[in-house]
Amino acid sequence: MDPITAAIVGSVISTAAQGLLTPAPEEPATGIVRILPDGSKTGVMQPVLQGQVTIDGKTYLLSPGAQIRNELNMIIFPNMVQTSVRVRYQLDFAGAVHRVWILSSAEARLPENR
Repeated sequence: MDPITAAIVGSVISTAAQGLLTPAPEEPATGIVRILPDGSKTGVMQPVLQGQVTIDGKTYLLSPGAQIRNELNMIIFPNMVQTSVRVRYQLDFAGAVHRVWILSSAEARLPENR
């Protein structure tokens, strides 16, 4: 192999190896600081199925006006939750899930969200 090709290949391999050894960067700050309601509960929510949601192994109905907010505090449709997620949630007077806040990884690390 000629010296120029060897230098290019060596540089590419070195750069790739360095990228593998570098730790992943912290989650970027979104600038959003959410103050979640004091009576809300914490749990792990499974994807919503047919108007029902399972949080920490217990199945609840979704209330008629239920809101699910993502990590950026935007309201999302219930079927957009495709995996298990750590949440804070509130129940309505009938025991149905009324409000859900999907926690970002930074929020999930806070002691009040464990």
